[in-house]
Amino acid sequence: MEFPKWASFTPEFASGELTRLLAAAERDVAAIEAARPDSYEGLVWGLDDATRELWRCWGMLSHMTSVMNSESWRKVEADFQEKVVLFSLRVGQSKAIYDCAKALDLDDPVRKRIVGKMVQSAELAGVALQGDKRERFNAIQARLAKLGTDFSNAVLDATKAFSFEKDGKTYTIDDANYPQTMKNCPDREVRERLCRARSTRAPSNTARIDEILSLRRELAGLLGYGDYAEMSLATKCAPSVAAVESMFDELDAATCAPASREEAELAPLAPEGGMKPWDVSYCAERLREKTYAYSEEELKKHFEFEDVLAGLFKLVKFLFGIDVEEVGSADKPEVWHPDVRFFSVKENGETIANFYVDPYVRSGLKSGGAWMNSFSNRCDRKGELPLALLALNQPVPDENGKCFMPFREVETLFHEFGHALQCMLTRIGEEGAAGINLVEWDAVEVASQFMENWCLDDRTGISVPEELKAKVKAAKNFRAATACRRQLALGKTDMALHEAATAPVPPKTPDGLKNEIFARFGTPLVDGDIFLNAFTHIFSGGYSAGYYGYKWSEVMSADCYGAFEEAGLGDDEAVKSVGKAYRETVLGLGGSESAYDVFVRFRGRKPNSAALLRQQGLA
Repeated sequence: MEFPKWASFTPEFASGELTRLLAAAERDVAAIEAARPDSYEGLVWGLDDATRELWRCWGMLSHMTSVMNSESWRKVEADFQEKVVLFSLRVGQSKAIYDCAKALDLDDPVRKRIVGKMVQSAELAGVALQGDKRERFNAIQARLAKLGTDFSNAVLDATKAFSFEKDGKTYTIDDANYPQTMKNCPDREVRERLCRARSTRAPSNTARIDEILSLRRELAGLLGYGDYAEMSLATKCAPSVAAVESMFDELDAATCAPASREEAELAPLAPEGGMKPWDVSYCAERLREKTYAYSEEELKKHFEFEDVLAGLFKLVKFLFGIDVEEVGSADKPEVWHPDVRFFSVKENGETIANFYVDPYVRSGLKSGGAWMNSFSNRCDRKGELPLALLALNQPVPDENGKCFMPFREVETLFHEFGHALQCMLTRIGEEGAAGINLVEWDAVEVASQFMENWCLDDRTGISVPEELKAKVKAAKNFRAATACRRQLALGKTDMALHEAATAPVPPKTPDGLKNEIFARFGTPLVDGDIFLNAFTHIFSGGYSAGYYGYKWSEVMSADCYGAFEEAGLGDDEAVKSVGKAYRETVLGLGGSESAYDVFVRFRGRKPNSAALLRQQGLA
């Protein structure tokens, strides 16, 4: 299998390749339209082959703007973004391709789902629109793509631009450093400065938010939907906006009283002048240390990055019967940065997938947070294996070459590897439904959140004193209700911004609506907070009117872990047996069936929130 040639993938090369590949894809798609294929192979495989290299090149470019951002990469992205969006719409709106897809009569359920989703995608791409409406639809899509890129870049630039120095130490607000400073820095002035800076980043995004929301409303109307939220739910596994609101209400009721108790427990630690938003994390950490008699600083000494990585690989070998092996420098494919490492996944001695790990923070170059990307999916007819990426933002190693991970970062690594497992352990050979392809967006976090449950499992072999491990497990649900309500506030804000009934109209603003919702859920904000301006998940990511999916997925992932609890976590053979079933369903079936149906296959029943509430001590 050939791997991307990162060494030669320069901005200049990418520009030339995109020019060539756009022309080639346009030519090949036009040939398919003229041929009017009446077979799955002619239509679906033909389109895949016609566009594969273009989408890979565009994916590599998007990747470079995420991990090695520069003016040169931004320029290439800006030069081609509208052209790529318009080409995508041109294919999606092809009446010839749409008619061919609708005419296919297929018995194979996987192929039938791929074609069914292809038809739905065409309808959501405006295939039925004509004349001025189509022209306006395409203009909106191109504009939204540019707004999303500009939004993300503004957040990246604002994060890079801020630093605060005091007593010879420099503080930043990037994802690697900010959370730990807010938890552990005793200097209240430092915490306040950082909290205010983090909460008021990228003021230029205010106008972008207004335009994005307005254009999304218009887009939904052109396609005949009542609002953007209704349009978003058309491709999710949640049955309706009402069902999402019902989940919010159920979890709101379950967490309201426990959150009040958590707030009362924290109140005695309030500094003079009362508890402020920049005090909450610090005071909560002191309370957790007092209650459970350990500190995050003490805990992270046991989670050196190399040990955690080895422990994760040991665990997945036990659960799923796979071996993960690092590829040495002599055989390692090209990478985009010297820190990047490369691994192969083997089953019964045979390589079934490969993945990169880009571990450390690169302030100003790499986007914040952590994510998984798939560069290629399993495709049996072409002999291609899954190729994935884990992008992390771990602190850079110290002078001894050691990287000690806060426990939340350990959970993040396990989380992102859960995404990668679903990509890499697929049993589906049709690339259109392999891995995470066609997995509904509100279920795509199931496999990732599931893996977080195993961070402290003895089977990792990570050396943590039993007494400390017991304390960490006991503290797992520390302020769980408060954390849940923050997620509910984020999800509710996202949905409210995109629902017609609650969409902000003057004099109400998006921030005004957000402030009301956060007050309802008891989540404190600084005066003048504009954190929406850095809410990349919904304004430049894939979570618009879909942020609820984290909680929707969490319900299902907790229920999946419940199957292991019911089998007996101390029983190795029982855990292996359930692991095999989970491997063959949730991880193996990918998008070949609805995620809801895949869950039912694994659990033998519909999902419910009982396991989540029980595991978080909220039952």
